[in-house]
Formats: sequence, C-alpha cells, structure tokens
Amino acid sequence: MIVLVVFLGACRKEMYRAGCIADSVGPLEMLSSVPNCERELICRAKCMVGSGASCLGLAYEMEKKPENAGEAVTLYRRACVLGEANACTNYAASIWAKEHSDAQLKCAQRIFEKSCAAREPFACGMVGRLMLETDTPDFAGGRKYLEGACERVGGFPCRVLAKYLESGKLGPYPPERIRKLLAQACADGDSNACGEPSTAAGTFH
Repeated sequence: MIVLVVFLGACRKEMYRAGCIADSVGPLEMLSSVPNCERELICRAKCMVGSGASCLGLAYEMEKKPENAGEAVTLYRRACVLGEANACTNYAASIWAKEHSDAQLKCAQRIFEKSCAAREPFACGMVGRLMLETDTPDFAGGRKYLEGACERVGGFPCRVLAKYLESGKLGPYPPERIRKLLAQACADGDSNACGEPSTAAGTFH
C-alpha cells in the first residue's frame, strides 16, 4: 500500500508540472511488445523505478475499467516522459478528446509530432487532422504532411488523407486514389480501412 501511494504521488507531481511535455521528452521509441499487467503490483513497481513499458502496460490495464480512466491518463503521461511513443500518442489523444484550451491543443499537436517522428501511425494521422480541423486550416500544408506520412509510415495517415481528399477541401485528385489510399491503410495495419468501405468518411466514427 505504501508503494502504491508513493507511486501515485510521484505520477501526479509529474502530471502537473508546468509546460508541455513535448519540450522535455527526448527521442521516442516504438515498443515491439507491451507487458501484460494483469498482475498490477509488479508493473507498478517497475513503472515506479522507470520502466516506460511497464507504465504503458499498466495504463492499458487501467483503461479496461471506466472508473480508472484518470489513472490511465496519468500512466500514459509517465510512460511518455520515459520515452514510449505509443504512450505519448495516447496522452495527446486524451487532451484532444476532452475540453481543452488552444494552448493545450497546440501542446497535443506537438506531442503527436514527437510520436510521429518515431513512426507511430495514429500520431502522424492526428497531426494532419489538427492541421486541418482548426478555425484557420492549412489545407496545403495538411495535404503535404499527410502525403508524406502516408508514404513514410502508412496506415492511419493514409485513411485521414483519403477522408480529406474526398471532402474536396484539399484540391483535385484522381478518382481512384481514395480506394487506393484505403487499401494501403488496411495493408499497413489500419483495420478500420479494411473491407472496401464505400467512403473514407464512413470509416470515422
């Protein structure tokens, strides 16, 4: 019990430090596998002493129950600080999904950019979305970013690119390109793009 209290206290102090964590994390890495943390105490102990993988695995475990959502976000942030790209993506997504200020949204975008640099597909797609879903969207810049990310990383950014090309906001494109982008996204592991959907927009819920 003492270990748990100390652990949560350390995480909360880390959570509420001023500034955007994009400024303090170094280069991120993608994990090939994440520990199973059904045995929570083991993962908590490892997370407390600096195992980002254990913090991430524990966050996934906490997220299974809605009442633990707040702790999951805290753990994603700690794992992000410890260098895990997936954790940074999930932490940034938690900012984006809730009510946020303009400064918080800009911070989320910068965190996504750090994760994208580690070739985390969802983060790359989210950078493109945030460039396009603002009061002053950068359509040319967003298209260029998503095209580059789709070619470099594949998966989700290809589906995001298909959605916004389809909307007509990004300029002209060959009619068959939407189908090809969705097929590429599916082949690269974005399961929501699979099944030959009739529209790219219909794959977003």
